[in-house]
Amino acid sequence: MNSIKLEKPMYYKNDFALRFELGPAELGVWANREEGVLNDNYFKIAQERALSIFHSAFSPSDDISIYYQIFSDGRKKIRKGNYFLKQLKSVTAKKVEFSDHRDIYREDLDYKSHCWKRVSISNITINDLNVVSILEPSINTDFGGRSPSVSGECYIKNHTQGLVFHIYDDRGMDLVANEKEALQGIYCAHYNWLLKYDLEHMDSVFS
Repeated sequence: MNSIKLEKPMYYKNDFALRFELGPAELGVWANREEGVLNDNYFKIAQERALSIFHSAFSPSDDISIYYQIFSDGRKKIRKGNYFLKQLKSVTAKKVEFSDHRDIYREDLDYKSHCWKRVSISNITINDLNVVSILEPSINTDFGGRSPSVSGECYIKNHTQGLVFHIYDDRGMDLVANEKEALQGIYCAHYNWLLKYDLEHMDSVFS
């Protein structure tokens, strides 16, 4: 699992990867764009798909970690009252680490104060999480008017199954692994939701 780097686009950075469409393009994100009214059904379907894929990738006993990261100019920080920490049923028994990273997306950040701030929450299982509340902010990330919504990136790593789950926004999500076998069953189970743009390549790997 150490070879999977936590940066977007995960699908194009890993040999074994699946990319799914969450919000159905045929529905569209807007109910009325001129009046700024969003299509609630679009987001409902996106959440249902994300949750279904999540439960295909994670079993109750799996050892998982959550990583949330933001870009900082040196002033922005991840607080101990961070949204994702609040979604844990018990933080005290978990391993929580705050760290800085300068090797994400580029190797030559302009200033020494610039870095990616990350909080890592380890030693958890599905039973420790409010799963819907963990997934939903990433779906809403481009729409601050929808709650919950957070900036930054959230990655969920399944150490038992050897894969990483990442929702990049309302349009879709990536599931990547070190081994093809970790994704084979999910490829078959959720084939109709695979992003058509990349489907030919995914078929060449998994079919």
